Amino acid sequence: MAGLQQDHLIRPFADADYAVMVELWNLLNPDWPRTMENYKLEATLEPRFRRTRFVAEAEGRPLGFLDFGTNPGAYHPQKFGFELFVHPDRHGQGIGKALYQKLLDELRPLNPLSLRVPVRENQTRAVRFFQDRGYEETKRDWVSVLEVAKINLEPFAGLDISPIRIHTFAELSAADPKADEKLHELFSDIRVDTPRSEPATPISLEFFRANVLAEGPEFDPGAFFIALDGERWVGMSCLYSITDTKGLDHWFTGTRRAYRGRKIALALKLRTVQYAQAGGFETIRTDNDSLNAPMLAINEKLGFARGPAQISLRKLLRGE
Repeated sequence: MAGLQQDHLIRPFADADYAVMVELWNLLNPDWPRTMENYKLEATLEPRFRRTRFVAEAEGRPLGFLDFGTNPGAYHPQKFGFELFVHPDRHGQGIGKALYQKLLDELRPLNPLSLRVPVRENQTRAVRFFQDRGYEETKRDWVSVLEVAKINLEPFAGLDISPIRIHTFAELSAADPKADEKLHELFSDIRVDTPRSEPATPISLEFFRANVLAEGPEFDPGAFFIALDGERWVGMSCLYSITDTKGLDHWFTGTRRAYRGRKIALALKLRTVQYAQAGGFETIRTDNDSLNAPMLAINEKLGFARGPAQISLRKLLRGE
């Protein structure tokens, strides 16, 4: 173990660190809470995707975390993403530098092409830290929150998307043994057009089942809404609950290319709001690429309030 200063030790991550990591993340990002389930699910990834984590510790107390690996949805064996965050009481004391150096040391044998890190725009110290090290912004996502109690659905009462109909994944999977495969195919088609930091790569059905349709307290097949044209699955909008809160995370909304511009996405999102209202949830959180004008317009129409954006910063280490 080594640290930048004598009282800063960098050690491998242990199971006992999950709770502290979640607590620190939520302290830094109160509008974007995570849970232990979010992190533990990543431990089930295929070996080539598995995350590697280290902890910065002082006097036996974890004060910073480094989390890095390849992106399962945009996989390249030499392109790495990472997160690095430090307790606000210990900023400017060398912990971030020590963790970043650990990242470089760990990745050097893998000869990486690029490094990418997400940073909230209001965390100006972190933004400057990476810009000083040659990182440049390549993508910006608006993080928005809807206060469920404040939304008035009456203006949308006349919305008609017929002959398209909407069902929950719970309803569809109860009647169709191939529902998992159909949802995977639908998602695989739509996600190609979703703005991304790196080009999308295929996600296997096995990966989709294990990481999207994962059994646990956050997944409810009744919170996955599917648009159908006859028997064809043409759109989707999906929520996960945020464990131990009254909040929901809006994971994904989209329609097949031929069905866009018909207010199907709006109708799907309205169903997610109705689900939130019926379940007594207080907020829905979502994030959308700053260039995704159609989805941002839907969010604005529904009353989502924008918070600090998440910026994707990239450093090219060598040519492709």
